[in-house]
Order: sequence, then structure tokens, then C-alpha cells
Amino acid sequence: MCSDRRRLPMPEKIKWIAYLFTILFVPLCMPRPAAGSDMPLTLEQAFVLALEQNPDIRIARGEEQIARNRVNIGNAGLLPNVDLVGSVTYQDNETVSGASSSEALTTTAVKVQASYTFFDGFGNLYTFRKLKSSGQLGSLQARNTIEHTLVDVSSAYYRLAEAAEQLEVAREAFSISRERLKRARLRSEYGQANSLDVLSAEVDAQADSVAVLEAGLAYQNGRRALALLLDMPSATTFSIDPGMDVAATLSREAVLEGARSSFAEYRIAHEQLRQADLDLAIAASDFYPTLGMQVNYGYSQTDTGLMVDLDDPAEGFSAVVTMTMPLFNGFKTSIARQNAKISRQNSQIRLEQAELQLEKLVDDTWDAYQNSLAVLDFRQRNLETAELNFQRTREQYVLGQVTTTAFREAQLNLITARQEIASARYNARLLEIELQRIGGFLVTDAE
Repeated sequence: MCSDRRRLPMPEKIKWIAYLFTILFVPLCMPRPAAGSDMPLTLEQAFVLALEQNPDIRIARGEEQIARNRVNIGNAGLLPNVDLVGSVTYQDNETVSGASSSEALTTTAVKVQASYTFFDGFGNLYTFRKLKSSGQLGSLQARNTIEHTLVDVSSAYYRLAEAAEQLEVAREAFSISRERLKRARLRSEYGQANSLDVLSAEVDAQADSVAVLEAGLAYQNGRRALALLLDMPSATTFSIDPGMDVAATLSREAVLEGARSSFAEYRIAHEQLRQADLDLAIAASDFYPTLGMQVNYGYSQTDTGLMVDLDDPAEGFSAVVTMTMPLFNGFKTSIARQNAKISRQNSQIRLEQAELQLEKLVDDTWDAYQNSLAVLDFRQRNLETAELNFQRTREQYVLGQVTTTAFREAQLNLITARQEIASARYNARLLEIELQRIGGFLVTDAE
């Protein structure tokens, strides 16, 4: 029995073999996630590493320490100033007529000088309170940075887990397409399939091969993104354990109550209003008199001519009490108080706006979270249906009872279902973490 199939020239056969090798084996060379040499990493361990190593968190803690260091009564003028003062005064006076002159004199003095402000309209007390408020504000800003960074770490962690799942889905899809291509070529050799079946299988295998390459690239990008957040070399590989049990134990009321007492951004608005109140009090203190005292104790010696010497000094002590009453300084004090009042009003408006924004943020995130749980349940049921449909379609395809188009459609439906449930699962978990951040449950004050 003769065959009418064309024989390919040898160069064409080589090209054909190279083409098949590319679509059948190159995707299998992509690095697999969770290799034995990878660094085991849970989300909790990622949090610990981020708290220790993330540059943004380390900088935020440094800024917090700077703000804390400023909380000192000396910075508020509540401690005396003590200085060691040395001076040399040279005088050479002549009479107006020029008929006679006195000798030139040089006075050398060394003294310890202490000064203290007893009262300045309580401005120093308000300044100290503002310093303490600034220290608290620094802690809140550091906490806000830490919370956002941990959310970023969570997102990178679960995006990497999702990318690993998507890569496995793509590999499995490619494996099925490769097996289908082999079966189609084998059936074609025995005359049980036409060339269109082979070409269709080749196109689908090539498409799935490209999908594996793209999924592998997404996985590598996700791995490097997580390594960057953990301040690790980009070549670091991880064996992650997402532990994807969505708790669904949060309540909107608990989140809103926790947010009002612990949400860093909302507490920052409260602290800024408090600082505006203190700025207004400091500005008002400039209208009051200032009462201060200066004490000097030291030695001085006066010699004729130009001579700096303390071989026979005279001991001296002096004390001066001064009171200064501001009368007019070009309206600077009045303008400063007016501006402080306006700043206080602006801070009050910002706080009211922050309250509304907080309620909206809680409602939006809560609704998105509840919607994600519903979507996750739907995706789970859809996956079960897609798996059952593909299993039956595959059995019928092997028996030759369904077309390649129907088989491919069932395969694509299964791929889509697996991809969608992975995305839905990780999206629900990330929204849960976002609710924990808003409710103040993600970071404690000790961290």
C-alpha cells in the first residue's frame, strides 16, 4: 500500500525537530518554585525579617528616635544656661582738650555665668508639651510606615505564592497539550487523524509553552520583589508556605472601633490637632512679660597698658533680675497668633475629614472583603465543575467521541478556573490583612 504523504527534505526535518524540541522541552527547563535549596519562609517569618532589615522601617525607626531624643526639658528652656565667659577689654581714653591724657587700661576677666527664665507666659511649658507631642507623632509616623511596609510584604509574599501556583497550572496545561500533540502525531501516522488535528495540537502546545515562559518570568519578578522588601540579594530564592486559610472572623464593628483607637493615620490627625492647640498657646504666651535672672561669679584684673594677666585678680559676684514687657514689635506677635488660630482651624477640619475618610475606608475594605469571600466560594464551586467537565471530556477525547475543539475548550476552562481561584484566594487574604492594618491589629505599639 503506497502512501501519498510528502517526505520532508533533511534540512526541513532538522528544523522540524528543533521546533518540536523548543515547544516540548524548553518550558520544562524553567526553574521550579520551592526547590530543596530554597529558603523556607512563612509570612510570619517574612514579617520578622522585614521588621529587622527593611530599609524603610529602619529609617522610620531612626526618625522616631530623633523625635524621641528631642523630648527634653532643656530643649524647652526649662533648665538654666551655664557658660564660662572670658573677656579682655582695652581702653585708651584722651581728654577732649588734648592737654592731658590718661593711661591705657586693660581689663581681663573670667567668670561663670548662669541665666534662667522664671516666667515667659508659660511658653516654655507649652513648648515642652509640644516636644512630647512631636515624640508621639514620630512614633505614630513610624508605625504607619511599618504597617504599610508589612502590607507590601504580605502583598509581595502572596503574589509570589500566586505566581508559583500560576506557574504550576501553566506547566500542567502544557503537559496535557504536549501529550495531546504526541497522541495527534501518533494517530496521524496511523491514518486515524488528519493534518488539521496535528496543526491544532501544535498551535495549542505552542501557546501553552509561551504561557509557561510568561508564568516563569512573573514568578521570578515576584521573587525579586519580595527579596527587595526583605533587603536580601535579588538572587535569593524562597520556599514559601502561604497557609491560605481565610479566617473570616473579623467584624465591621470591631474593625471600626479598633481603627478609631489604633489606626496610625487617624491618630496622626488627632496628634496634629493637639500640636495646633499648643502652637496657639505658645503664640499667646508672647503677650506676657518675661521674668529672668542672671548670676555671674568670677575673677577680673585691670592693668595699665596693653597687658593680659590674671596674676592678682579680684573676686566678684553679681546677680541681675530682669523683667521684659513686650509693647510693640511691628505686630509680629499678633500676626503669629492669628496664623496659629487659622492653623488650628485647619487641623480641626482635617480631623473631621479624617473621621469621614476612616469610616469610608472601613466600609469600602469591609465590602470588598465580603465580596472576595463570596467570589472565593463561587470560584471553588466553578473549579469543581471545570475539573469534572475536563475529566469527562478527556475520557471521551481518548475514545474519539469529542473534537479537539471541545477538548481544548474544556482544558482552557479548567486553566481559567484554577487561575481565578488562586487569585480569589490570595485577594481575600490580602483584604483580610488590610482590615487588620486598619483596625490596628497588625502592629502593636511594642513593635
